[in-house]
Amino acid sequence: MAIATRQHRPLSRRNVTFAAIFVGFSVAVGIYAYETLKIGTAAEMGAGFFPVMLSIVLGFLSLAVAFTPIPAGAQPLRFAPVKASILIMGSPLVFAASIQSLGLVAAVALTIFFSSFASRFATLRQSLLLSVGFTVFCVAVFHYLLNLPIALWGDLITG
Repeated sequence: MAIATRQHRPLSRRNVTFAAIFVGFSVAVGIYAYETLKIGTAAEMGAGFFPVMLSIVLGFLSLAVAFTPIPAGAQPLRFAPVKASILIMGSPLVFAASIQSLGLVAAVALTIFFSSFASRFATLRQSLLLSVGFTVFCVAVFHYLLNLPIALWGDLITG
C-alpha cells in the first residue's frame, strides 16, 4: 500500500504581503467602528454592527489568503490598466455623488454602467443589461426586503 505524500509549498510572499495589508485594514476599520459607533445586537443592529462584522470577515479571509499557496506555473502579478483602475475607484464616488439627487434606481444604474467599462471585454449591450439587472436586485433587496429609508427617485428627478 503506497502512502501518498503531500508536497509542502512555501508560503507566497505576495499572498502574505497582501494578507498583512488587508488584515491591518480590517483591524483598523473594526476598531474604529467598535469605538465610535453603536454596535447593538443581531436582532437590533446599530450603525457599527455591519462594519465590525465585515472587518472580522475580511480579516479571516485575508488570513486564508496568506496560507494559500500559488499554483505552480501561475503568472506573475501585474498592475491593472489605468482605465480600469480609475473606473473602479471612481465608481463609489459616482454613487455617492448621485444617490441624493438621483435616488437609488438611477444611482445604482449609473454606477454599475460606469464601472462595467473597467473590463476590456465590456460591450454597450452587456453593460446596459448588467446595469438593469443589478439595479432591480438592489431595489428589491435594499428598498423592499430591508426597508431602508433610501428614496427610489431623487430630488432631481421628482422635482
